[in-house]
Amino acid sequence: MKIWDLEKDFDSFLSFAVGGREAKRQNIRSVVEGVKDRLLEKGEESLVEFSMKWDGWPKPYDLKLTEEEIATEASRVSKKDRSILQGMIRNVRAFHRQQGGRKRTYKRDGLVVREEFVPVEKALVYVPGGTAPYPSSLVMGVVPAQLAGVSKVVVTTPARHGKISPYILAAAELLSIKDVYRIGGAQAIYAFSYGIGGIPRVDMIVGPGNAYVEEAKRDVYGRVGIDMLAGPTELIILCTEPFSPKATAWDLFSQTEHDEMATVGLFSKSKEHLYDTLRAIEKHMASNTRRDIIEKALKQNSYFVFYRDVANAIKAINLIAPEHMELIGDEKVETEILYPGIIYLGPNTPVAMGDYYIGTNHVLPTGGAGRFTAGLSVDRFMKRKAVVKIDKGFLNKFGDKAIRLSEIEGLFAHGESIKVRKELANET
Repeated sequence: MKIWDLEKDFDSFLSFAVGGREAKRQNIRSVVEGVKDRLLEKGEESLVEFSMKWDGWPKPYDLKLTEEEIATEASRVSKKDRSILQGMIRNVRAFHRQQGGRKRTYKRDGLVVREEFVPVEKALVYVPGGTAPYPSSLVMGVVPAQLAGVSKVVVTTPARHGKISPYILAAAELLSIKDVYRIGGAQAIYAFSYGIGGIPRVDMIVGPGNAYVEEAKRDVYGRVGIDMLAGPTELIILCTEPFSPKATAWDLFSQTEHDEMATVGLFSKSKEHLYDTLRAIEKHMASNTRRDIIEKALKQNSYFVFYRDVANAIKAINLIAPEHMELIGDEKVETEILYPGIIYLGPNTPVAMGDYYIGTNHVLPTGGAGRFTAGLSVDRFMKRKAVVKIDKGFLNKFGDKAIRLSEIEGLFAHGESIKVRKELANET
């Protein structure tokens, strides 16, 4: 793996780290458009065709699981593991419980504006599962939706060979989710956005996925709401002082094992630390059960960066805006780091703990979206509702000013609307 010299290669490094995203996106977009066209043409039957082709279904299955199927598969999970899942649910619920918008009322002479927050009616939680089961992602999506008061929460996940992991179904059962579908990929996003066949159309789609899921979410935004663009995982580790090469290597492994399109980076002001970590990667690689995926991600998408001035490292990281970031060393510089989806501080806070048991949400923006949005929360399932009332006095005081603005903008009917209301108000 190349070691970049940040001060010498800043622009070319940023071009590699940021510019490569769009090139990959163009290739993915054409594939996703083909899936959409096929789905809109053939309808629900194409969902089964895609699943047989890409998820290895040996035969057609019903797309929605029955409650009996959910209960039967969930019962295969041991009491100990169910308890661990329940503990994760408790932690996520405890952290998210204080989220959500607050009502407020704004008043001035003759004007009352009331703002409140109402939940969306129907939400889909997409749970990735193409190469590994993710009951944790189900929890991260469902818990804030339920806390927000969403009326109907639906779950969908890829079903390898037609089967869904018992752990995903146990998590669904623990959260009283009864609507579970075995559909994955971009086709799932389109199916629930358009309401294909017997698939319900939803108002909001949340959850991480691969690059194809991310691109489909980008495409359907506006037809439905989305949480964010949450594609292949990203991690940058910033060390302001040398840290255990073994621990650093395993943190990098923990994110690259998700997806061969995952991206990880290590910034260090010690070349020796960078080389020691590379040696640790080589030493411990063989221990990984998902070695092929990790090796591809490290080779294709990842980077080691030597820097002299931490201000330059922070500038680069703010421009990249990675999904996850670990800061090890001088924690005071954290105040200058603005745009990662989440920042884990210190030697005792590996990103993997955040993935599972801290309680913070692991559905986070990727692809630089952290520069303008944040991770999944209760707020994302709610919309602001505004109710406005003015009285005759306010209309008389400001009506003529509003009419003049309508004349400036050339919108005659706006002005006439206000004039008529003033005349009616002053008749009595």
